[in-house]
Order: sequence, then C-alpha cells, then structure tokens
Amino acid sequence: MMKRVISTIGICLLFLSSYGQELTLRECIDMGLKNNLSIQRGNISIDIATNSLSENRSKLLPVLNADIQFADFLMKPTNVTTGALLGNDFPDNPTWQQIRSMQYSVGAGIQLTMPLFNKTIYSGIEVAKTMVEISRLSTQQAEQQLTVAIANTYYTAQAFNEQAKLLDANIKRMSELSDITRAMFEGGVALEIDLNRVKINISNIEVLRKQYATAYETQLNLLRFLLDISPDQKISVCSMKSLSFSPDNVSEVSDNLPELNIIRQRKDLVARQISMTKAGYLPTIALFGQLGVNGYQDSFKGFFNDNSHHWFGNTYLGIKVNIPIFDANSKRKKIKGHSLELTQMDIALDEQRKSLERDFSDTYRKLDLNISSFNTQKSNYNLALSVYNVTEERYKEGVASMTDLLQDEMRMRESQIACIHALCECHIANIQLLKLTDNLHQLK
Repeated sequence: MMKRVISTIGICLLFLSSYGQELTLRECIDMGLKNNLSIQRGNISIDIATNSLSENRSKLLPVLNADIQFADFLMKPTNVTTGALLGNDFPDNPTWQQIRSMQYSVGAGIQLTMPLFNKTIYSGIEVAKTMVEISRLSTQQAEQQLTVAIANTYYTAQAFNEQAKLLDANIKRMSELSDITRAMFEGGVALEIDLNRVKINISNIEVLRKQYATAYETQLNLLRFLLDISPDQKISVCSMKSLSFSPDNVSEVSDNLPELNIIRQRKDLVARQISMTKAGYLPTIALFGQLGVNGYQDSFKGFFNDNSHHWFGNTYLGIKVNIPIFDANSKRKKIKGHSLELTQMDIALDEQRKSLERDFSDTYRKLDLNISSFNTQKSNYNLALSVYNVTEERYKEGVASMTDLLQDEMRMRESQIACIHALCECHIANIQLLKLTDNLHQLK
C-alpha cells in the first residue's frame, strides 16, 4: 500500500514538473531586475561613477610623500664664487674662489602638499556628482525598458496559451461531434461526406493549436532570456482569470521620466563644465612643506660614526599661489562650445517632451480602440457560441446541415482568437501608458 502511495505521489510530481514553475507577472519583473545582465552592467556603471566622485573628493586631502636619497659623487662637485663672499683670507684669485663639496650625501624627508583654494577641484566634484546621477538614471531607464519587455512578453505568452486552451476545447467539441456523426452515419441518418468534413475540421484545428503552442513556447524562451535563467528551466505563465479588462487611471505624461531627467542632468553637466572652465581664470592657493635632513660625509664610513654635526636640517613650510595670466583664449573657446551644447540640450529636452506627449496621445487612442474592439469581439464570441449551440442542436435533430454547423464553428473560433488578441493588445497598450506616466510599479 505504501509503495502505491509513493508511486502515485511520484507520478503527480512528475506531472506537475512537466508544466514547470508558474510565475506571476510581478515575479517575472522582480526576477528580471535581479538577474538581467544589462541591469547588472548599469549598476556597475553607477559604482564606477561613484568611485570617480570619491577620487575627485580625495584631491582636497593633503598629500604626504616620504623619500630618501643617497649620492656618491665620483668627482667631487665644485662651486665657484667671487672672493668678495669668502673674504681675503683665501689665497686663491679673488675673482674665482672654489668651494668643494663632500663626496657622499644623504637626504631624507617628508613632503606635504595640500590645496587651500582651487575652484577647479570643487567644480570637478560637482561634475562627478552629475555623472553619478546620469548613471543612476540610465540604469532606471534600462529597468523600465526591461519591465515593459517582460510585461509585453508575458501577456503575449498568456494570450497564446489561452488561445491554445480554447482550441483544445474546440477539438474536444469536434471530437464529440465526430462520434455523433459517425453513429448517425452508421445508422444511415448522416452522409459519409459529413463525417469527413468533421475529420478535416478537427485536423485543421489541431494544426492551428500546434501553431499557438509553438508560439507560446517561443514567448517562454524569450521570457527566460529576459529573466536570464537557463533555457532548460521549465516555467509557465498564469492563465487568464477572465476575459475582462479594466484600464488603469492615467492622465498625462509624467515629468519625472528617465528620458527627460537624463537630458536635464546632461544640461547640468554642461553647466558645471562651464563653471569648471571658468574656475581656470581664478588663482589657486596651495600649502606645501617638508620635514627632513641632509647629511654630508667625505668618507662613506663616516655615516656610521657618531658625527651628528655633519647632519643639517632641511625643513620648511610655504604657500604657493598660481595666478593664470594668458592661455591663448583656450578657456573662452571651451566656454563658447559648452554654451552651444546647452542650446542643443534645451532643444533636445523640448523635442523629447513633445515626442512623449505624442506617444501618450497615440497610445491612449490605441487603447480606446483596443477596448472597443475587445468588447465587440467578446460580444461576437458569446453570440457565435450561442449560434453554434443552436445549430448543433438543429443538426442533431436533422434540421441543419453539416456545412452550416462547421461554418458556425469556424465563426466562433475566429471570434475566440480575435477576442484574446484584442485583450492582449489592451494589456500591451496599457503597459505603454503606465510607462509614460511613470506607474509601472502598478503591474502585478
């Protein structure tokens, strides 16, 4: 008994695994945003821009360098000066007095440099901040595009799956009719040609059903690609709960779309580049200094003796002011070029806004048309189903012909397909409106 239970459970699990994991639209979107390689690349771009910002900020910090150097003058260096500096105690020609240095020298110290005022560095930090924001917005735009692609693929797959299920029901209905027709033929009530017509119709529906099943698998493969999961992983989409559609309440294009914000941030970037170029006209002030010693010996072993009087301090602290005077109009040309870029950005922003408004208007009208078409096709489907049921009863009673029955079945099937297609188009148009109004988070 236990073996039979275990075997039954195993068969059930195998049956369920053949259908794969059923994913909701929200689960697909979350999985895609987590796994998609394009989004991961965008996140790395944000990290790169953030690192560049930290790099620019570090330029405000003091820089310390330590060095030590040893020199062996194979030929002792000689300094030449006038006798007036040395006095008359030196017997050499007073015009050319020579001072010979030691053969060995050692220098060691720690150098300090630190900017006190450098407008270019501050402007560079602002530019880096803008680049971080542009990278973030680019990733946000990529996430929205991926969300739309996943939703479109999901609803298309859902439509193909639903159409295949409806055709399964049609095949079952035709199979039952075939059995009835065969019985009537054997009883001498129906003609053989009627039985053949039913068989041909079943064969045509089965071919159409395979086409939709193949299209469904193709959409699932595309969905796996967008989710970045293994092509061998079995997944499925949820079935349509009902043939109904309720559009989301949207009013106008959002002013906070990534497409618009990216252009605004690029304008800000150009403005900051102008500010950074203008900062080149200002003087820079920096603090510099050194803490060190220099040592001199006439023999190498003298460095290892206690001759502290041969070591001399080399410590200083100072301020350096750099004042730009003339740069051959280089900065002025850069500022003019950036100003022209700003004008281009203004035009691009206005053009992008008008393009989004046009897309919103077109999509809104398209959704209106799709809803009207869906309602019409749904009504036609219900009417065609009713007509088919009546014709089927009349055929069983011998009043209607097989030709009438098959024609009504074909009209019902066409209405089914048109109804599901119109519903899918409603969802796709609604997704586009949600994107344009920055409401993609409402997708479930």
